[in-house]
Amino acid sequence: MLKMKSHAAILDKTMVFVTGAPRSGTSLLTKVLDAHPDMAILMENNFGNRRRHWMKSDAWKSEKALARNVCKTFAGISEPVLGNKIGTPDVWWAEDILQFCRLFAGFRIIFIVRHPADVIKSRYFREDYESEFNDLARRNIMLDFRTRFLTYTSSWRQSIEVYRQLRDAVFRNIVCIYYDDLISGLEEECRKLTEFLGLPYDDRMLQWHDIPHHDKNGILRRDMKYRDEPVGKYTGLSEDIPPSLDEEYEEAMASIKHEIQIYQQRKL
Repeated sequence: MLKMKSHAAILDKTMVFVTGAPRSGTSLLTKVLDAHPDMAILMENNFGNRRRHWMKSDAWKSEKALARNVCKTFAGISEPVLGNKIGTPDVWWAEDILQFCRLFAGFRIIFIVRHPADVIKSRYFREDYESEFNDLARRNIMLDFRTRFLTYTSSWRQSIEVYRQLRDAVFRNIVCIYYDDLISGLEEECRKLTEFLGLPYDDRMLQWHDIPHHDKNGILRRDMKYRDEPVGKYTGLSEDIPPSLDEEYEEAMASIKHEIQIYQQRKL
């Protein structure tokens, strides 16, 4: 009985789910939110579900089993608002996010989007493409694996599709923010987000780089995924795609020309 009560106390909290395409600023946004004293946002606990490796644990076959797994992970966390961060669509799809979030009495979803040119360059220089997706995933995930860049652009486009599916399903519970806006106006975006979440604004969000953050198991750590440095040091990407790959890169960017226009118009 005591365990059931403790589980209920966890699931009665609000879940804040952070998502977006890989290399779109999801980790930065998670750390900023996690700096708020009322929030504890985990850094990528997949809960046994990882589309890149075509893996989904048995816990996902039962709402009770998934709830037990979730409650075990969050059991030692005292903050009133819980959270998790997972990239889309390579790791979770819209249906996974909704199944997870609906375990909780209330939830909010924050989707962050970044210009695909920056996303593609960041993934090219920071990911091991050959090991990123296993053979099962390559056969079953509807990404364009003909070239590395087409994989990245089709992933970015499908991430936008995930956002649209989530928006259509729970339009009052989701907000879209832009990476450039977060970098250029951190305080303004933080105030918008705390208002969306129904929480008071807190200046500690601006000093997120001075404190440790929750890892996927809820343990406080520093410099996860990248160094904790002030947003003012984020100057963009300086690397250039090798000239020998210019044609493949341009082909990939042309494949999402329409979506880029919508992104630039802020009409996602």
